[in-house]
Amino acid sequence: MENIIAWLNTPLTEDGSFRLWMLVAACALAVIILLAFLNRKHRQKKTKRIERKTASVTEKPKVKPNLEIANLQGLGKREEQQDAFGASLLKNYEENGLLAVLCDGMGGMAEGGMIAGYVVSELLRIFPWQDCSEPEEKINRISSHVYRQFRGHGGTTLVAALVKGGTLSFWCVGDSDLFLLREEKLYALNMRQEYKNDLLIRALEGAFPPEEAFIDPQAAALSEYIGKETIVCEHNRMPLPLRPEDTLLLCSDGVSDTLTLTQVREAMALSSEECCKKLERDILSADIPNQDNYTVIAIRYHGKITEEYKDGNEKENID
Repeated sequence: MENIIAWLNTPLTEDGSFRLWMLVAACALAVIILLAFLNRKHRQKKTKRIERKTASVTEKPKVKPNLEIANLQGLGKREEQQDAFGASLLKNYEENGLLAVLCDGMGGMAEGGMIAGYVVSELLRIFPWQDCSEPEEKINRISSHVYRQFRGHGGTTLVAALVKGGTLSFWCVGDSDLFLLREEKLYALNMRQEYKNDLLIRALEGAFPPEEAFIDPQAAALSEYIGKETIVCEHNRMPLPLRPEDTLLLCSDGVSDTLTLTQVREAMALSSEECCKKLERDILSADIPNQDNYTVIAIRYHGKITEEYKDGNEKENID
C-alpha cells in the first residue's frame, strides 16, 4: 500500500505542484462524464423512436351511436302540467328498437294529466311487441279502459314512434304532431284528427264552401282521442325506412301551435339536445298569452342506410 501511495504522489512537474493521482482522478472523471453523455444520447434516441411509433398509430375515430335522443318539457303559462312522455331503454335498442311516447292530456276535461301519464306508462309497460299489428289493438284497449273510468269526459292525445331495424313505425291519436326532417326538408307524418279536417273533406266533396270549415265553432275540437269507447288510430301500415341523419320530432300542440314550421325545421337541423334548447328559447321568446304546456322528444338517427336506399335506387315512402 505504501508503494502505491508513493507512486501516486510521484511529481509530474518539476515544481511538484501536480501529482500522478491527480491525473488518474482526472481520467476517471472524464470516463464518468463520457459514460453519462453516452447514456443520455441513448435515452434521447429511445424516446424519439417511441414518439415516432406513437405518432404513426392512427386514432380510432369515435363511433356515433345509432340514435341520439333528447327531450324538453315546460309548464308554459298553465297551472298544471298535463303533458306526459317517456321512452324505452336505449341500451335495448339493438334487440327491441326504441319506443318514444308522448301524450297531451285534454285541458278542460277530468284528470287529463293523470290519463296522459297512464297511457305513456302502459304503452312502455307492454313494450316490446312481436309485430306492428299489436299496438293498434293495445291502444284501442287502453282507450276503452279510460272510457269505462271517465265515460268520455277525460282523455289525452297520443303520438308514439318506434325506431327499429332502421325503420320507423308510428301511431297517432288526436292533434299531437310527428315531424320528420330529411335532407333539410320537413315532413308532417301524421294528420291532426280535428273536426276541421273532417269538415274540409266534406267541403271538398261539395257539401259546403271550404272556408266554412275554418270558422266552424267546433273546428279545433278533437275528432279522436284516447278516452273514447272506440277510436281510429292513425298509423303507417308499412314501416318507413330511415336514412342516416333523419331527425324525428314528437311534440304536443303547445310547440307546433306556438312556433312556425320554419322555426321547427331550423331547430330539427341541430343535434337533438340543441334542438330542444332552441325550441324552448323560441317558445319563451314568443311569449304568447296563456301558453300551453309544451313537450318534445327529438330523435336523430345515425344508423346505417337500409337496403332499400343502397346503390342509388332511392324511393320516397313518406307520402
